[in-house]
Amino acid sequence: MRSSVMLSADAGRQAATDRRPVLEIDDLKTWFHTDAGIVKAVNGVTLSVAHGETLAIVGESGSGKSVTGLTVMRLLGRTAGRVEGGSIRFQARTGAPVDLVAASDAEMARIRGRDIAMIFQDPMSSLNPVFPIGDQIAEPIRIHKRIDRRKAREMAIELLRDVGITDPERRVDAFPHQLSGGMRQRVMIAIALACDPVLLIADEPTTALDVTIQAQIITLLKRLQRERGMALIFVTHDLKLVEEIADQVAVMYASQIVEQGPASDVLAHPRHPYTKALLACTPHGAGHGARLVPIPGALPSPLNPPAGCRFHPRCGLAVAQCAATVPVLETVGADHVARCFRWRELAS
Repeated sequence: MRSSVMLSADAGRQAATDRRPVLEIDDLKTWFHTDAGIVKAVNGVTLSVAHGETLAIVGESGSGKSVTGLTVMRLLGRTAGRVEGGSIRFQARTGAPVDLVAASDAEMARIRGRDIAMIFQDPMSSLNPVFPIGDQIAEPIRIHKRIDRRKAREMAIELLRDVGITDPERRVDAFPHQLSGGMRQRVMIAIALACDPVLLIADEPTTALDVTIQAQIITLLKRLQRERGMALIFVTHDLKLVEEIADQVAVMYASQIVEQGPASDVLAHPRHPYTKALLACTPHGAGHGARLVPIPGALPSPLNPPAGCRFHPRCGLAVAQCAATVPVLETVGADHVARCFRWRELAS
């Protein structure tokens, strides 16, 4: 019998040549109904990611990027959030594509953790403090693969080894508080990979880690993705990480995508003032020795966003048209779009 590691490697090689979309989000609207009013956290987002491809979703806190990931996972049940429109078309390894918005709770329970998995931002709050990490890794294996406890434990040990945790036979019985932050995040990755998902969503998985551990986690994700052929959605606010890991990038601002395209093109030739401003306020984007330029103002209230272009109150290029008319996504290059009336001036 061939090992699961060998089977995963075969699947990775096959998926590397398969560029069909794994996930297609079309005009997604996720709104939160609160006592103060309706928060349109995600408002008309369209995205896709293919087998073996990494899509980075970038933006400030509150832009809607994490809510997009939670909507795909259908993890809004205990919140005031509801999908008000659009579709999320997902292609598992077998069977017909599924609209995750319309899928039943039972169907979603079969998909979540098996075909789509998510790594959350804070592993300490995501891991259960009263169970050993081995039990938490084995749980999705036992649920979805229906194997016995002993075999699930063996697979948990192998997964810990795969994500770079030394002495996994001993660590499998450790509790979360006995591990460092970097090791806890590796455990979260092991849990997400337990059933060899087609799509992995990583929601700011390196935010709470120091720079050295961040680099290790990014290297680990890239290796595992290459070996397994997964599609990866990487949610972040760090454009340096985008350059290291992403094939495609979508920049979100105030619940909308304002720029999208190949990561190399968007980072080298931004066509939206917000993307350019994000680059200018980071050491990586501003260039060696350059002065960092903060973005003036703050994100608008999600309850009362400005009319027209939502970025215009903070934009140095804004004109009267920007305040009066909502811009649409325009083609600004090969597979590159931007939501700006004045993108041509950025290109000159």
